[in-house]
Amino acid sequence: MNYVSNWFRDIWNIFVNELRLIGRDNGVMLIFCFAGLVYPVLYNFIYHDGVVDDMPVAVVDDSRGSYSRRYVQKFDATRECAIAYDCVSMAEAEELMKEQKVHGILYFPSDFDTRLVRGEQAALSTYADMSTFLYYKNMTIASNLVMLDEVHQIQAEHYAAAGFTGQDAVQLIEPVRYDDARRYNPNISFTMFFIYMALMMILQQVMFYGSSTLAGTLREEGRSFARLENGNGRGMGRIVLGRGGAYFLIFLFLGVYGAMLVPNLFHMPMHTDWWDMVLFLAFFVADIIFFSFTWSSAITKRETVLVLLLFVSPIAVFLTGFTWPTENIPVFWRMVSYIFPTTFGCRAYMTLSQTGSLLSIAPELRAITIQTVVYYFLASVAVYVENLYISRKES
Repeated sequence: MNYVSNWFRDIWNIFVNELRLIGRDNGVMLIFCFAGLVYPVLYNFIYHDGVVDDMPVAVVDDSRGSYSRRYVQKFDATRECAIAYDCVSMAEAEELMKEQKVHGILYFPSDFDTRLVRGEQAALSTYADMSTFLYYKNMTIASNLVMLDEVHQIQAEHYAAAGFTGQDAVQLIEPVRYDDARRYNPNISFTMFFIYMALMMILQQVMFYGSSTLAGTLREEGRSFARLENGNGRGMGRIVLGRGGAYFLIFLFLGVYGAMLVPNLFHMPMHTDWWDMVLFLAFFVADIIFFSFTWSSAITKRETVLVLLLFVSPIAVFLTGFTWPTENIPVFWRMVSYIFPTTFGCRAYMTLSQTGSLLSIAPELRAITIQTVVYYFLASVAVYVENLYISRKES
């Protein structure tokens, strides 16, 4: 009974001491307050619209036929693009793109109409300004929509010439009716792809860099987390749980703020129950805490964190699957992605926000739970090893 009371007393003392250390370190407080509170609002504000309408496009029509003119008219009628210039050559269109007067070029070769009249396959080319993904997305969507509509209309004309009209022609052109219904992102907004990833990434990075900065500062001063206040090093589990409790209190608040309040402020879709989201955040926050404790054990200087910030952040973002489909990521890098809590946290947060069901993120929750247990064990081992090193150094 005495051991149990001492165990809880030690956890409480470590918990209070950790909060005191966090409050006294101006750098850590700046990271937690500025990055944790300002970044979610800043990212939502910058990427609030997430769509570009009527993007200016230049047309180079070397075909000058009825099919190319009809294609241009339909292309101009799309929400995504608007024909701003009709150029006589690619050189003129490229100059307009360099001057940022247009962000895309639609090019029809001279044999475009001739091939279609003969019933052959015709090709056209699209070029997009890649200074932002939104321009490429608009060119691709507008081109594909018009192309599909043109294919159906050309087929209808050919079948009509062969004597098929009315319902017979419709069944030949489209034997299976296809309706495009986008439930969760009807406008294909870039915000829906980016913000959900960014909010979870902010939580992980703020936790890691804040706790690592504090760990580096203490080690520079010759102090360590691996010692209890009475001077002995027993109770590595108490140290990890006591410190973790302090960060859990802070980051559960930051998680609810960044993952729920800020998206609601910017009217982002949030279809899940409030308590389901809090439960997910509790799992994710525990994971990033023990993840940070494990890897911060290698931090010996405060400045090291800045180097890691530049090196690790792009890798962690890429491995979430935000910029590249996870199925196309090589096996080696897919295995590396399992190191980061955001690999599963970003997917779970996006899915839960859109579907509103904890069952839909059951695989991600299992992975996060396994990560939490593994990192808790590794963080405890790191405390034990550090304490052993300090004890031998002192003796």
